[in-house]
Amino acid sequence: MFSKFQSSPGPGGDSGRYPAQSNPARYCTVNGDAQAGGVWSPNPKALLDCFPHQEPAAPVCDWYRIVDALVGIESQDLRFKSRFRQLYGEFLCHPPRVSDRVQQIYCRVQVSDGVSTHLVTITTPEKVEIVDFLLNLYRDRGYAEMHDSPADWRSLGFARSGHPLLISKGAQVFVDAGQPWQALIATCVINLAMRMQSELLFFHAATVGIGGAGVLMTGDKGAGKSTLSMALAAQGNEFFGDEVAAVRSQTLELAPFRRAVSVRPGPQAPRVEKILGQTACFTEKFPDGTNRRRAEASKLFPRKVADSLPLRWVFFLRSFEDRPRAEAFVPRANDLRLLAPLPCTFLGASPAVTMMRVAKILSKVNCYFLHPGLPEETARLVEGIVRAG
Repeated sequence: MFSKFQSSPGPGGDSGRYPAQSNPARYCTVNGDAQAGGVWSPNPKALLDCFPHQEPAAPVCDWYRIVDALVGIESQDLRFKSRFRQLYGEFLCHPPRVSDRVQQIYCRVQVSDGVSTHLVTITTPEKVEIVDFLLNLYRDRGYAEMHDSPADWRSLGFARSGHPLLISKGAQVFVDAGQPWQALIATCVINLAMRMQSELLFFHAATVGIGGAGVLMTGDKGAGKSTLSMALAAQGNEFFGDEVAAVRSQTLELAPFRRAVSVRPGPQAPRVEKILGQTACFTEKFPDGTNRRRAEASKLFPRKVADSLPLRWVFFLRSFEDRPRAEAFVPRANDLRLLAPLPCTFLGASPAVTMMRVAKILSKVNCYFLHPGLPEETARLVEGIVRAG
C-alpha cells in the first residue's frame, strides 16, 4: 500500500467543521453578520471571501487511481477525507508527476471558522454543471433543483424538504455543513472520474477472475451479485469488485474496481461468513434503507489480482431457486437492456453509440442466465462452467 498523506485538522477542530455552538440549520455567519433564511448567503461572493484563495497543497492531498484516471482529494473536512479512504482505500497511489499524461480530477474541501457552509472546488478537464450531473445520476433519489438560488448560482436539495443541500457555480460548490453531504460529493467525484474515461464502459455488476478469464455478473438490486462474487473469491479466485465493473470496450479487458465490499443481510457461503467474522467491518445505512456491512476487499481477500483480464463470461442473475442452474443463450437486440451501463457513461455521449459498444461486448463473450441457489453451490456451478470453457 502506498503512503497515505495526512492533512492537519480543519479550522473547526478535529472534525474539520465549524464550532459546535453555531446552528447551521438556521443561519450562516459571514464576516460576523448572521444571514437569516437558512445557511445560504444571498451574496455567494461574500461567502467566497471567507475562504482563502491559495494554490492546492500537494503534501496534504490523497491521490487515487480510478482505473485509468487520477483523483486528488484535499480536504479540511476530515469526515469527507475519512469516507473516501474507507470506500476507495485500495485505489490510493503515488502523486502524479508533471510528465504523467493521465486524466485528473482535483477535489478540494475548505472549512472556515464561523461559516456553516464548506467550499468544495471540483476541477475537471472539461466544464461540468454539477447540479445537472447529480440530477442525471440520481433520478430516483428524490433530489430536485431549487429555484430560489442567488443570481448565476444553482441549488440542489431534496424535493420534500424544500431546502438546498448545496449551491454551485462552475467548479465551486457550497455544501451545507449541517447536512450529510459527504457521500453525495464523494460519489459525484467518482462518477466524474468514470465519465471522463470514454474508452471504458462501467456497469453495476460484480466481477472476478477465474483461471485467467474475466467474469462479469449482473442483475437487479438484491439479485446476489456481491454474495456470489465473494463466494467465488473465497474459493481462491481473483476478486475484482462487487459493485462496479470496468470494461475496456475496444480490447474487451476487465479492470479491477475494488472499492469497499458491501454485504447485505442474508446468507453467505460458509467460507465467506468465516472470513467476515475475522475481519473488521463497519456498518453503513444505504439509500434504500438497508444496513450493510462494509469491509476492505484486500482484508477479506488478500490475494493480489491482475491489472486486467480478458472478459470472457457474463452471467445474468435471475430469480432464486432451490438449486442453482445456468442456461447459455445468444444475446439478441432486446437483450441489450440487460447490460445497461451506469448513467455517467451516457452523459456527453451518444446513447446509440454507447449501446453499440455494449452489443459488441455481448457478441464476443459467453452469456448465461443464472438462477442462484445457495451461495457456495452457485459459486461451484459458475466456476465449473468457466473452467470447462
